[in-house]
Amino acid sequence: MLIRRCDGTRVFLISVFFSLLIFLPVKTFAKERKLSLADSASKPLKKQDKGIVTDRLLDNQIKKMSPSQGGSGKSTLNKSSSRKPDIVLTNTLEMSLQDVIANTLKNNVAIAVQEFQSKIRKEEILTQEAVFDPSLSLEGNATQERNLVASAFAQPPKTKSNTQSLDLSFTQKLKTGTEYELRFENNRLETNSAFAGLNPQYTTRFEANLTQPLLKNFGLDINKSSLYIAKNNLDISDYDFKNKVIEVITDAENVYWDLVFSREDLKVQQKSVQRAQDLERRVKAQVEVGTLAPLEILQAKSEVASREEAVITARKLIQDNQDNLKNILNIPFDSPEGLKEIQPLDSPKFFVEAPVSLKKSILTALKKRPDYMKKKKELDNKHIQVKFNENQLYPTLDLVASFGLNGISGDAQAVGFPPSVNPFGGTFGRSQERTFSGDFSTWEGGFLFKYPLGNRDAKSRLAVSQLEAAQLLMDIKDLEKTIVVEVREAARQINTDKKRVQAARVARKLAEEKLSAEEKKFEVGLSTSFNVLEFQTDLATEQSKELKAVIDFNKSKIKLRKVLATTLEKYNIRMTSESGP
Repeated sequence: MLIRRCDGTRVFLISVFFSLLIFLPVKTFAKERKLSLADSASKPLKKQDKGIVTDRLLDNQIKKMSPSQGGSGKSTLNKSSSRKPDIVLTNTLEMSLQDVIANTLKNNVAIAVQEFQSKIRKEEILTQEAVFDPSLSLEGNATQERNLVASAFAQPPKTKSNTQSLDLSFTQKLKTGTEYELRFENNRLETNSAFAGLNPQYTTRFEANLTQPLLKNFGLDINKSSLYIAKNNLDISDYDFKNKVIEVITDAENVYWDLVFSREDLKVQQKSVQRAQDLERRVKAQVEVGTLAPLEILQAKSEVASREEAVITARKLIQDNQDNLKNILNIPFDSPEGLKEIQPLDSPKFFVEAPVSLKKSILTALKKRPDYMKKKKELDNKHIQVKFNENQLYPTLDLVASFGLNGISGDAQAVGFPPSVNPFGGTFGRSQERTFSGDFSTWEGGFLFKYPLGNRDAKSRLAVSQLEAAQLLMDIKDLEKTIVVEVREAARQINTDKKRVQAARVARKLAEEKLSAEEKKFEVGLSTSFNVLEFQTDLATEQSKELKAVIDFNKSKIKLRKVLATTLEKYNIRMTSESGP
């Protein structure tokens, strides 16, 4: 350790105070995230692609298949996108799909829970930034001592002293790893010793201490590692939040279309009951005139009862889907809204769209998938940890420096024989003047070296962080493969459902024509009620299949949007951040 005393360094004191102003931390504000949904009135949803498959095209296909048959029935699916439903209830809650999305973003509990996690991450950033905040401390003490003195020159042999001190210190750690302390000490000593030249004596001292790491814990990146990780964790929470929003919206869409299907299917089943009842009346009339056997009436009544059972099941499915949708919308079941029937305003659509580009879709998914982006951000954290642990392998080599100013004063007393008076007498303020004059100073400089033999703890931490980074990298590669499989499966499902819809519509048209032909045969006595009922059942089945195929086609597009993470773009939902006040 090198120690040296020097005088006349007033410039150092000025530089210390300027450094203090420079390194005072600037407060950073956490960002508040908000979800915004574009108004459907001002900015409509993305338009569907052109190319609707109409009944006219299906008629042409059927004519090619069976030229002798003609079609007279109509599809149970309405081609309008937003309409007043056929079933009008007095106590209903009418909701379009856009309404469902907007209310889901506003009221869903799962989204609100995930938002708390993001707020926690924001506070963790402030916690890591607080490591570099300065600290101001003030310490005051009063001490009284009474001692017996063994020295023959002590006067008096019983000493008494009173000491009061007031110390002010300012410390801070900088992001470079530098630690400094500014300390201002004031002391007053009063004693009964006859040899005290200043009594009471005032002592003032100002110190500036500096420690700068040169190897271990040196540099901005190393000292800000925890802050970098905390900020990455906030990004990770944003990805989790986005992923949760996509999941909830996807669930809301699927449940909405399930509700649409159950309500449309109820109409199919009700229409099937009406057909059976109409046939029952016709059979009853023919039995009364003797053209049919009474057994035909039993057959018709049995079929009516069976179809009424299907209606009951369809109504139960509607209630289940309504409850699921209300749960997603966080509507209490005992509230006025919860007691109402949800009446969807949108009907399913089927459009012939351009084939999905697998290459483009995979690139989109790898660019936007929140779970994939989260993994990459976690890998960044692992790399930061590896870099920090590599630095911890270095030995400790710190540069230490200290500079001090001092001064004294007090009531000068004549001491000795012949008596002499201390030249540094004066008030407490005079002690401070002598201190900050710079005439009485000390400085100290040196270094501190420390290295643990073996250093097994640091080596073990580095090995663990490297293994965790390698493990996460393999996990990312596995997720990439999973994403590719999911995209391919979703694209394939759309193509499959597209063909299903086309086939189901052809089957439904044929079923309508077969039923019409069989009814004509029945009127002239060339068919039985059993055959007519069978064709009626076939038509209801094909109508339900067509409806289910169209719903599944819409849900497969929902799944593709989820796999590509484009759900928010579909509904113009944006995540924005604003600086706090």
